[in-house]
Parts: sequence; C-alpha cells; structure tokens
Amino acid sequence: MRVTLRHAVVMRQRQAVTGFRCNSAMDTIGERVKFAREHGPVKMSRGALAKAVEIGYSTLADLENGYAATTVALHRIAKALKARVEWLERGKGPKWSSEPAAGDDVDWSDIKATTQGIGLGKGVEADEYAEAHRLKFRADSLRKKRLNAAHLEIAYGKGDSMEPRIHDGDAIMFDRSDTKPKDGALYVVQVAGTANHEPQAKRCLILDDLVYFEAINPAGDHDWKKARRMDSRRQPIEILGRVRWIAGWVD
Repeated sequence: MRVTLRHAVVMRQRQAVTGFRCNSAMDTIGERVKFAREHGPVKMSRGALAKAVEIGYSTLADLENGYAATTVALHRIAKALKARVEWLERGKGPKWSSEPAAGDDVDWSDIKATTQGIGLGKGVEADEYAEAHRLKFRADSLRKKRLNAAHLEIAYGKGDSMEPRIHDGDAIMFDRSDTKPKDGALYVVQVAGTANHEPQAKRCLILDDLVYFEAINPAGDHDWKKARRMDSRRQPIEILGRVRWIAGWVD
C-alpha cells in the first residue's frame, strides 16, 4: 500500500492521541477500571465485564463515567481483568496481577477489607453476606504508625454526613485495638438500639469530660443533626475502632 505524506501525518497524530490517552492521569477508580478493561491483559467490552462480575451494565457505566465513586464488586472486577485491586483502588503500584511489585524485597502486610458499608449518613444495614478481600500495605509504613495489621480492617463509606473529610465510596481503614476516645479523632462506631446495629463513621467530641460523637456535614441527608452522647441510656455508642487511613494516613 502506498503511504502518502498526508497518511503518515494522520497516523502519527492518531498514535500521539492514543499515547496521550493511555498515559494521561487516571484520578478515579472508574477511569482506572475503564483503562484496564480497554488496555489490560484481558480486554473486554463493558457489557461483557458487567456480566462476568454479575453487576448491572448501568452500574458499571456509572462507575466508569464518574457518577459512582466505587463499587462493592471492585475485587471481582480486578480478578476478571487480571488487574491489581490495589491499583484500581488507589492508583498506586503495578497495574496488572502478572507484574512484579516495585521493590519486591519490600515487606507487605495484608489488611482485611470487606464490602460491608460504613454509614456516613443514616447508617447502612449490616450485610450478612458481605464479601471479604485483602489490600496490601507496606509493613514499614504500618510500623511507623505503630499499627498491627491483625487489628486493622477496611470497609467502604456510604452517605454524606462526614463530607468533606470522608466521601461516599471512600475506603476507610480503622484500628480495632484503638477504642479510647480522643477529642477530634474519627472513629467507626456502633449505635445500640437501632436496626441492625449498623457501623458508622463519626468524629469524637469531648466536652467537660463527656464524650460525644458528631457528623461533620450538618447539611447532609442524615439523622445526626446534633452530637450524641456516648453514654446515652437509650442508644449507647460503642467504639469499634479509630480511623487511621482514608485514601491517605489519618493522624
């Protein structure tokens, strides 16, 4: 086939555009899922991937187009696309499960993660069939924070009562061994006397030696318009663990 100058220029432009798309920043989980689906080891149409991981086509479309922050099927998507769930979740590390991790001599710790939601609004129902998976964190980072991987757990926020600190869909890592109230710290708590004893994320507030928990966003769609006392007789609050990571370390 005869290659004209015009044809060569057009081909170079297309290659440049393709290269830009493949190397442009992917700031959201949805953008990374779409990239993995179109450019990864296992290329799939959106419909085929939705069917493979047993979610609705519109659910996957909303994720890829930025209308949803995350999905409880993320680890199934990673498995289907042979992508690392850590990369889909945080955009860091190797993209594909077949790739060696950068610095394989680095010691990594597995942190248990579950699809059970943590309420950021009115609360969420306890999920009897919540699926568990694991995310890897550098062991030296955990040691610097004096954290024990065996005491850590990750779940995903649902709601808007903690914006702008915690957004709907954010992964929340909390330390089950740290249950001592600290003024201003974030905790995953459980409120007794409510349906299903749902876990929720709230900020601790200590006033005159009394411990309260409160929402950050008073304008959100939730029933935490006022702070609640931890020692309430009708609905006492139990601390499940202190929040230590929300897409970044929390002091």
